[in-house]
Amino acid sequence: MSVQFDRIVRGVEGVMSYHFDDPYFVLEAVSAAGSLTFGGPRRFPDGNKRLAILGDTVLQLVLAGDWYDSAASRAVFDRIRQQVASNQNLNQIGNTTGLNAFVILAGAQAGQGTIPPATMAATVEAIIGAVYLDSKSINTVMAVMVTL
Repeated sequence: MSVQFDRIVRGVEGVMSYHFDDPYFVLEAVSAAGSLTFGGPRRFPDGNKRLAILGDTVLQLVLAGDWYDSAASRAVFDRIRQQVASNQNLNQIGNTTGLNAFVILAGAQAGQGTIPPATMAATVEAIIGAVYLDSKSINTVMAVMVTL
């Protein structure tokens, strides 16, 4: 592992209080679309987009599971899902936890010095997806979500 790669992996693991068995999931998760096409043994030409789709689905599954166990109405679930899974909320989580320090941006974005909110939100979703693939456990994802 390079020093930069190690810094990113250890930093993300520290924020989440989760250790990855496969650190390349971290590299993929923090790579904005267009920023990186490969990482070690893996290729990810879409950056973190595939992990973000998976992470969004896992996030909604966790929220639905919690809702199902409650006596709350579907309308309550819709409000919770819209609030928790919103780009605004996920962007805020990424910035307040310090995950923004590890995002690898694409060319034009990298020169701006700030991470667009949609990119930060996608990165948080991708990290959730990465935890799910690495751990193969919804309970582990739930623990990481509480940490975030």
